[in-house]
Amino acid sequence: MGISIIDEEKAARQLMKRTASLTYEDDWYTPTSILTQIKTGNLKKVRKEYTRLRDISQKRLKRLEAAGMGDTQAYLKNVHHYPKLKDIKTKYELAGRLSDLSRFIKAEASTVSGQRQIRAKSIATLHEHGYKFVNDDNIVDFGRFMEEYRKQKLEDMGYDSGDAAETYSVVVKHELDPEEVKKDFEFWLENLAIAKTLRRSKASKGSAEKVKKRILKKLKQKSKTKTKTSKRRRK
Repeated sequence: MGISIIDEEKAARQLMKRTASLTYEDDWYTPTSILTQIKTGNLKKVRKEYTRLRDISQKRLKRLEAAGMGDTQAYLKNVHHYPKLKDIKTKYELAGRLSDLSRFIKAEASTVSGQRQIRAKSIATLHEHGYKFVNDDNIVDFGRFMEEYRKQKLEDMGYDSGDAAETYSVVVKHELDPEEVKKDFEFWLENLAIAKTLRRSKASKGSAEKVKKRILKKLKQKSKTKTKTSKRRRK
């Protein structure tokens, strides 16, 4: 499932709408340009634009939070990033904050509809790669799971990102708490093949520890089988 031409046109219209919120052309909002405005006697204009865009940003951030998107990067990165004008100490800070504000206002991720569009694209791409277990309800969780994989530098230990993604499928299948799996990420990656063969069980549903015990039991059985086979060969 790809992104259609209609989707692309919709995204383009949304970008135009977001850009229309800016009073000036893009290059006006660079820190250097803003500082030039301030130095040439246009401080009042800069302050007015900062206040106006800050008001727009606060409304968008409140809408994101109300829509359950308070855990997105766009929200977390921007929610406390734009102080009131009276709390900005220097012209350099003002230039930097206003420049950041303009980027946020233009960003697809700054609106609820934009966030939904981003999620839809991400889910479609993941489905194309075979990760059908990711959906609108768990995509944020999935992103955090993959971020933890990168944070623990597990790729350097020989575990690729595809294995990490498939490990999340085990989390979904058995309704596990991802945080519990992250605590022993290497174990789950090392034993992914066995974990994927386990059937759902009411007895272990929702318990990473119980699923882990089932994996260890399988490993023990596998080890016994190998020992018996080795003995037969010696005879």
